[in-house]
Amino acid sequence: MRIGNISRAAFLTMAATLLLQLTMSRAASGSDFDGSRNLLCAPSEVVDCDATAECERSSAEEIGLPNFVHVQFGKKRLSSASGEERSTLIQNIQNVNGATILQGAEDGRAWSVVIDQESGRMLGSVTDAEGAFTIFGACLPE
Repeated sequence: MRIGNISRAAFLTMAATLLLQLTMSRAASGSDFDGSRNLLCAPSEVVDCDATAECERSSAEEIGLPNFVHVQFGKKRLSSASGEERSTLIQNIQNVNGATILQGAEDGRAWSVVIDQESGRMLGSVTDAEGAFTIFGACLPE
């Protein structure tokens, strides 16, 4: 089902992200996003670029991302919060200039996520030899 020019899945993802951002603005403090607490993150927008730098907007669902992702700092793991058994190891965690930076690599792909420590806004990328995804979203403390 399409609502205007966006699919129902994209609409629901955007609505969930808005809800997360509204809740986050009242309940979370900057220290909640520095790696001291686990997070629940929701990707909301995706830009998909191929190896020739041709890019188009996409959704988390279209590229196979779960709607919600647990960030488990103690276990150094990202895992699906959507009931699927998907996870990946966080190989590097750094706090730099008000941002929490997570990095890893798996199956020929490198990924990186930057979480703003004040707002919980998230920006990530996944790259391989075929192209890259840039992922926008928001996180809440668990």
